[in-house]
Amino acid sequence: MSKLVSQHFVLDPRPDYPLQITAKRYALDKPTQNDGHSGQGLTLILLHATGAHKEVWEITVLSLLQRVQNIKGIQIEDVFSIESPRESAILNEKELKEHYSEQWPPREYAKAAHIFLTAGVDKGARVDFSRRRLVGIGHSVGASAMFLMKELNPIVNFEIFIAIEPGISLKGNRHTNVASQALTAWTWLRPDVWTSRKSAKKSLQSSPVHSMWDTRVLDLFIEYGLRTHHAAKYDPPFTFNGVTTASTKEMEAASYRSDELVVDSLTAYAEVTQRKPVHVIWGTINDVKSPETRDLLSDTSAGRKPASVRFVKNAGHLVVQQRPEAVAEKILDVILGKPAEVISKL
Repeated sequence: MSKLVSQHFVLDPRPDYPLQITAKRYALDKPTQNDGHSGQGLTLILLHATGAHKEVWEITVLSLLQRVQNIKGIQIEDVFSIESPRESAILNEKELKEHYSEQWPPREYAKAAHIFLTAGVDKGARVDFSRRRLVGIGHSVGASAMFLMKELNPIVNFEIFIAIEPGISLKGNRHTNVASQALTAWTWLRPDVWTSRKSAKKSLQSSPVHSMWDTRVLDLFIEYGLRTHHAAKYDPPFTFNGVTTASTKEMEAASYRSDELVVDSLTAYAEVTQRKPVHVIWGTINDVKSPETRDLLSDTSAGRKPASVRFVKNAGHLVVQQRPEAVAEKILDVILGKPAEVISKL
């Protein structure tokens, strides 16, 4: 069976933009080493949720590419997962403290992704993405950033948009406020320091949130979502050689406070649905969003006109972490143009 292979990229756009941008390119067996491509296949662009990392998609990507291998007439050339610079905590630590200590709006992730996708053939991935058939896929805040890219020039021309549990809602809405309060409380209360990666995994396996994750995705979080604790730099007896989350609680909470989630992103989403096919994927478990919040994004009277709405059963807001292979199946259904299944009111 084919295996997933990757290339890692670091793009340094300073001084034009203060943060370095990291991404990975995925393919089966051996990724293309240059921009040679057939012109017929698709290139998928992935943007992750708050508190996640670019590798969170790997189980989904592997499942998707393996499924596509057996289908005639469809080709995915490669997949790029772009990391929010806030999650690249070690690489951007000084700049994040200096410029973003109290804020992290999704527009910053949009800027970073746009810079990476328009860097040209001499920098970053060294790919001319304007020649590619692009499918944009965003999860939670990653979906917000994906739609906000529409404001930036040159235009990144996505053929299809797929928004997974999009972190988009309406300001002042009662259900939005409840979700924001829950996310904020969880962020400040979540454990974020352990003595080792092994102890972190044992602790997270018993937590109400992480115990629902696919074990392979949890392993990826342990590998890529944690970092050596800051206190490891001190001399004995003051050193602490444990681990902590790459995403700090302060910056994670700051991202939920941004009006860009509930004003700008909703406007951008509505405008994109009127021009391009936008497919929305929800989990059937309403743990963060309510049915009313979900229905806001399908309110045609407000100009929100998704091409389809699909559901992953037995999953909630963190559907990518919980049921990665089911997410791959829904993405493939969109690419193949399969009609969305009819599910009774959830």
